[in-house]
Amino acid sequence: MSGSRGTLLVSVAAGWFLALGLRFVLPAILPTITASFPATTETQAGLAVTVLWAAYGVLQFPAGITADRIGEGRVLTASLLLSAVGVLAFSVTPTFSLFVLAMGLFGAATGLYGPPRGTLLTRVFDSRADRALGATLAAGSLGAAVLPALAAVLVEGLGWRTTLALTAPGFVVAALFVYRSTQRPDGQPDGERADGSSSAKEGGPSVLGAIKIAGQSVCRYRTGLAVLAAIIMYFGYQGVTALATTYLVTEKGFAQSGAGVLFGGLFVVGALSQWLAGRVAQQRRSARVLAAIAAVSVLPLVGLVVFENRLLVAASTLLIGVRMGFAPVSNAFIIDHLPAEVEGTAWGTVRTALFVVSSVASTVVGVLADAGQFDGAILLLAGLTGGAAGIYLTLPSCEFSSGLR
Repeated sequence: MSGSRGTLLVSVAAGWFLALGLRFVLPAILPTITASFPATTETQAGLAVTVLWAAYGVLQFPAGITADRIGEGRVLTASLLLSAVGVLAFSVTPTFSLFVLAMGLFGAATGLYGPPRGTLLTRVFDSRADRALGATLAAGSLGAAVLPALAAVLVEGLGWRTTLALTAPGFVVAALFVYRSTQRPDGQPDGERADGSSSAKEGGPSVLGAIKIAGQSVCRYRTGLAVLAAIIMYFGYQGVTALATTYLVTEKGFAQSGAGVLFGGLFVVGALSQWLAGRVAQQRRSARVLAAIAAVSVLPLVGLVVFENRLLVAASTLLIGVRMGFAPVSNAFIIDHLPAEVEGTAWGTVRTALFVVSSVASTVVGVLADAGQFDGAILLLAGLTGGAAGIYLTLPSCEFSSGLR
């Protein structure tokens, strides 16, 4: 590589810091945004977040195919540049309908980032993929903690449109760093593995052939269980984070500023959880780590509803971040057992399923909130999370076959 693997990791993590951070700036300042559009309901606010994440999810599949064809580095670079365009689009949204369209544009742009990020790091760092992915996802979680807090300060004086537009230069700079760190001196994409071997996919299957192989691999019984559990975990994650600040304000009586601080703190806990989970998974069976994370993640959701004491509610909110530790372990767990020749395509397929299905969670929670069942919505997410823990418990006795690779 034109630089060390450490440079590659830092540049990819920095891009994810911005991409994920901005996606959570939007729900964090959603009360301010919706206030600028008269008569906006919780259902409409939830729908806007659904559009953001659904567009993100839909682009996972083409991103995976494209990464297999032209290289991960180029797709990552394109994602960051298009994200800069996306945040600028918010400055020309005079109506809520146009705002929702801008949410879709930004979600689609960042959707190109996920699959190539995962396959690139898993391949380059090989046996240390859990740690590399954990560090990268932790950087994203820190972005989701820092950037919403910073936006909350700036939005009062600058307005939400200008605040969002100010991040565009950061995406451009991140794109340049990612591009340089993933290119060889001759300008070709660098696919070097940790052991020095090449990752080039010369003579691979056609697009239709790749889709067929990817579909077959994802539909295997054991892989399917892991994907189903991941969908449930992401569904709960999307549902609770999309309207967490709204819940704290409307149901628990917190001020907007206090709710915003707790929302940011949730992602600090999430970053620590991701870093720790990535390290623990190297010493222990990944499926057991995933089961433990899911089981523990039920408790703060229940606590958020049943507690009335402010300190206990705050602690429950922060501990929701623990569930984010499942992501790096689950990602590496699934990617490592996908066919190498269509790795990007297969992983893109999985991520499309993960995020398109889970994006509906914010609308479901919004509808239930408008119906006076906000508490019931949170408890529903807790029950589903418990179901994911049960699925993960079945995996240690039926570990994946290595025959796919």
